[in-house]
Amino acid sequence: MTKTMLPRLGPVCGIVFPTAMFFAVGDGNHFAPWRAVAATWALVLALPFLAYLTSLLRAAEGEGGWLATTALVTGVAGVLLKLASHAPELAIHREGIAKGTQLYKALDSTAGAATLISLYPLALCCGAVAVVALRGHVLPRWLGTFSAVTAIALAVNAGFVYASFVPALLLFLLWTLATSCVLLRRNWAGSTQVAYAT
Repeated sequence: MTKTMLPRLGPVCGIVFPTAMFFAVGDGNHFAPWRAVAATWALVLALPFLAYLTSLLRAAEGEGGWLATTALVTGVAGVLLKLASHAPELAIHREGIAKGTQLYKALDSTAGAATLISLYPLALCCGAVAVVALRGHVLPRWLGTFSAVTAIALAVNAGFVYASFVPALLLFLLWTLATSCVLLRRNWAGSTQVAYAT
């Protein structure tokens, strides 16, 4: 793998993650095995994106900074909690548990609770990214502001304990897509300038 390809993998994973997640989940009413696999792989691809973003934040923050590590740890925690929400849903369909039964409701509620809990660490992740981005100018100012807005939306949405709809998660997916596109474009432009200079 070439040196120019490797830095692009992080942003590419960040583009595939929200796109695949959005299309795989759909309206959430119909289960299909391919959707479950696609959504799970989409979440796994969020991890390289977070690692790449953290490396940029750490470089901008300088030695002794801890916000970049906070962004990585909380981002990974949020993704893992969201991944955990897939297990009860998968169990429902593997065991053929009838809709409306107590066991179905319990497993479905467990999946929903795990999704809701994932919003807390994701809010901290976006908040840490926003602080470093706005202070260190590692991302455009509008994207740093978008990070802050996403963090607030995630925190507010997480406060609605009985919510069955999590619009802030959709905003997080949009933020990830926008951030990844900016980083990929910047990486592409940087490698083009190096190629012209040599």
